[in-house]
Amino acid sequence: MKKILISALLTISLAACGMSNTAGVPAGTPASPSKVVTAKAVLESMATAKYKDGELLVKFRSGIASKTLMKAHDVMGSTVLRKYDIVPNLQQVKLADGLTVAQAVEAYMADPNVEYAEPNYVRCAASINAADSFFTPQQWALHNTGTFANGTFGVDIKAREAWELTQGNRKFVVAVLDTGIDYDHPDLVSNLWTNSGEMSVHDFRTNGIDDDLNGYKDDWRGWNFADGNNDPFDDIGHGTHVSGIIGAVGNNNIGVAGVMWNTRIMPLKIFSTATSKASLCGVAGGFVADEIAAIQYAWRNGASIINGSFHTGLDYCVSEYNAIAEAETHGVLFVAAAGNDTHNVDLDMRTPAIFDLHNVITVAATDQNDRLATFSNFGPKAVHMAAPGVYILSTVPTNQPSSFGGEGYDFMDGTSMAAPHVAGVAGLIYSYYNKDVNHFTYLQVRGLLLRYVDTVADGQNLEFINGRVWTNGRLNANKALTALLQPTGLTATATNINEITLTWTDNAKGEDNYIIERKIAGVFTTVGTIPFNSTRFVDTGLTPGATYEYRVKAMAFLPNPPSSGFITGDSFYSNSATTTTPTSSSGLPAASDGGGGGCSIGSRQNRATAVADSAVILMPLFVVAVLRGIRRRKK
Repeated sequence: MKKILISALLTISLAACGMSNTAGVPAGTPASPSKVVTAKAVLESMATAKYKDGELLVKFRSGIASKTLMKAHDVMGSTVLRKYDIVPNLQQVKLADGLTVAQAVEAYMADPNVEYAEPNYVRCAASINAADSFFTPQQWALHNTGTFANGTFGVDIKAREAWELTQGNRKFVVAVLDTGIDYDHPDLVSNLWTNSGEMSVHDFRTNGIDDDLNGYKDDWRGWNFADGNNDPFDDIGHGTHVSGIIGAVGNNNIGVAGVMWNTRIMPLKIFSTATSKASLCGVAGGFVADEIAAIQYAWRNGASIINGSFHTGLDYCVSEYNAIAEAETHGVLFVAAAGNDTHNVDLDMRTPAIFDLHNVITVAATDQNDRLATFSNFGPKAVHMAAPGVYILSTVPTNQPSSFGGEGYDFMDGTSMAAPHVAGVAGLIYSYYNKDVNHFTYLQVRGLLLRYVDTVADGQNLEFINGRVWTNGRLNANKALTALLQPTGLTATATNINEITLTWTDNAKGEDNYIIERKIAGVFTTVGTIPFNSTRFVDTGLTPGATYEYRVKAMAFLPNPPSSGFITGDSFYSNSATTTTPTSSSGLPAASDGGGGGCSIGSRQNRATAVADSAVILMPLFVVAVLRGIRRRKK
């Protein structure tokens, strides 16, 4: 019903006035935002949060001279540890001995040159048909035969169907902010990102030189931000498991298959087992200052997607928000795990789920029967969608014991496992639609993921996530990939001296409309919009003996939370078709009504344009009715 209403709305608005191509425009791309923060709010957040003693994140207002910044630190007796470009004028500082974090927050924020000061909050690592040895039946999330763990047949993300279109593309880099990665793992090694700017990448040895002048020496295979070195090896297993879900090499006759068989995974280690950090979280811990540095490193080095499968506290870290927002201005998607505390994150305000940013996708976990996992956090506003996160088999370091019995592979549960399924499918969408040209923006990739999910309407047990996540749905790779497939076989036939009939093959599975364009004065211009599943259009009012060229594309409305309303996404254009109208109607049928045209209210019109133009007058009332209906459904 929602699809019909959306289609009707768009058809009314476009039939009379046409539509420009917006697929390549990153609509809604924000300037780097900055939240208004008070000392009171920071101190209240600190009361329930963990943070590092003796350190602070201080952001000065724009336009402040360097001497003024240093003077502020001198007054406090502080030392600058790190400066960030991703959040301008943000600095990590070490406090003078004897000064508490709370005292420092109040003192810094009393300085009119300081925008905000906040603790270096703790971040914790989360608990934890391919020809591949363990694909069937163990990898039920990709292809569920119903024979593993009493699962339900068909309850999966339809990876096999999606792989018929694409298995990924090494052009697209996925940064994994986690515990590191086993970079020698045979199922991962050929899909790892390497920094071509570092000379050491060529001979696999360090030379102690920052060859590419990015501030990191010998970072040829990523960086260990937690321990401050160039070795991001995984000493826990969590990051390797997440990486395998995203991009274990597929169809190689060993182990498991990732969602993307071809990709480049960038290992950015932000959690450490060092005693000082592990004691904060139980297993492996880290700090938000390192996370921000890793986000900055990721977008600077070409990552299209960042996977953040980790726990956050109840703090609201403005610097973290600003870093992810800045990554959005560079077109980077941030896929976040919702967390494993059975909480409604709409109420307990866990970040980054509650960040009102258009590049964040927050993911809950479902089991092999499409029920919300018993441990999963949820939230009908802040958590966007669900994905498989129970009994997930993936890669682990080969030097660690495995309960599964296969060296280098094991099962894990968690929203940490759900998020990389979404990150992997985002990579598949980029790979298919942006392989040769940047057709989809990050907003459109996100919109495809959010709209084309499996819901209770698709059967199974998805009523168990109804009202628990924003989409009411679970990830479906094939739906997202096939929603806007390119129309093919366009033909143009002159059926009268002033009429041409177009026909084509409808391949898209989720379009709302088809847009018809005719070349006028050397430029393609929209001449008609017709509803989904259409394969025929009649263009009228043409000139006898004139040659016309056409092309067609599918279009869909895509959600863009937290904003109300939608953005548009469209398919690649069909082939072009050209024909010439005859100069005489001899032997041809009489002209019929049909076709489209530009805005023509008040001018002479045929029946089709008269109806469409009249509808434009009533469109505001129709819009209100549709939006009210959708909002009621959300409630």
